[in-house]
Amino acid sequence: MYLVDSLISLFTLQWTQSEPKLRPLPPHIKRTFVSTPGGDIELLICEPAHAADTATQKQPPVFFAHGGYGSAGVWLDWMTYLRNRNYSGTLYAYSVRNHGASYSLPYWRMVFQTPFEDPQSDMMACLDYVAQQQKQSSATSARPPILVGHSSGGGLSQVLLSGASLNPALRTKASGLCLVDAIPSYGSYDIYWNWLKQDPWFPLRSMLHLQHPTSPLSTDRLVHGAFFGHRFPLSATADFRQWMPAYETMGWPIGMVGNNFWQWARGGQNTWLSCRDIVPNISRAEEMRDGKDKVCVIVGTEDMMYRPVMWERQAKEYREALAQLSREEKGETAPATSAEKEADKPIPEVTVSSSGGVRVVLVEAAGHHVMNEVDELKYGAAEAFLRWANQV
Repeated sequence: MYLVDSLISLFTLQWTQSEPKLRPLPPHIKRTFVSTPGGDIELLICEPAHAADTATQKQPPVFFAHGGYGSAGVWLDWMTYLRNRNYSGTLYAYSVRNHGASYSLPYWRMVFQTPFEDPQSDMMACLDYVAQQQKQSSATSARPPILVGHSSGGGLSQVLLSGASLNPALRTKASGLCLVDAIPSYGSYDIYWNWLKQDPWFPLRSMLHLQHPTSPLSTDRLVHGAFFGHRFPLSATADFRQWMPAYETMGWPIGMVGNNFWQWARGGQNTWLSCRDIVPNISRAEEMRDGKDKVCVIVGTEDMMYRPVMWERQAKEYREALAQLSREEKGETAPATSAEKEADKPIPEVTVSSSGGVRVVLVEAAGHHVMNEVDELKYGAAEAFLRWANQV
């Protein structure tokens, strides 16, 4: 069946430039555009539900970064949920160039002539815009935003926090970091190996499709297998796919694979970014002393790209980095568990654990796109995120 789909999809892959996709928005979410040297970048903005309360607002804004083949629109349900649950910070979500309603590029230029630094600069331009908006409004928090990165957007978030970009100007700070089924700080070799095991026709199909980057996501069935759990109906995948870009840069995923391929291939561990470079830009020792979780890792248990050993390693490395930061700044050790009690209240089909400043959220039966899953799963994950954000 997959091979038949591959043959059919050869004639549906898009090789020519398309118009930006203006996804319909609910009335409480507005669309604006951030000007960059290349073109205009889409930025969605959701103000708090109770404007009268913003004069005493203390919660930081939230900035959502989508992953590969996503757009700002993948966060609409979470943005609406947070607003309805009276989160007092402004919510933002942006689209990388050639995604969503951001400016589009021709196939060859986007796929082969757009380096990893370009998606970084798109995100940084929107973060700078958010900072300017916050500075101009006396009714909002002066704290930097909470960064929420899904998949490759999690990789981008960590690069900008670590200062590992080739462009030294591409560096930011955050009030907290949430990684949603995200590329780990140590790189993505495991991600793509797991994908290949789930879809063994991947290499052959890619050759048949002339190395088109959308080849592994060229049918409803392939998108469903890569992005969703078993509860998500296959019939609903077509609606999700209509908002995906026709193609995207190869520089984005390649830029996050990490180092030490041969060591990894021999059964070792690859590396990429250092959590110790990231945590000084999201945490202070006094926040650790207060029992705050500064990092949140959210994973769908049916994400075929993720395995427990992966998120366990990611959480462990962030705990170690936070503990070292605490020792260096105050000569103290980070608390073993968070003082946040709300996380102990059960959320159906969501398991939450907290240790050493890192919160881990496991969403049962959810796939890679946990925020776009069936209602009970995506809103359960949103509630777990909200509880974490409330204590940041």
